[in-house]
Amino acid sequence: MIYPWIWGKLPGGRYVKTVCAVLLIAAAGSLLWYVVFPLVDSLLGLDEVTVEPSAGQP
Repeated sequence: MIYPWIWGKLPGGRYVKTVCAVLLIAAAGSLLWYVVFPLVDSLLGLDEVTVEPSAGQP
């Protein structure tokens, strides 16, 4: 499995490994939130609304 491999590659004892793992998770989340998701949103065009008013509405 990948998680034991990552845990084994992190330096230090249990406390240092835990801090490093939390920092890695935060870095991955930030990368997704600020880089990947905006890029995917612009490519998919999710903010383009195509709903038209019905015939009875002004």
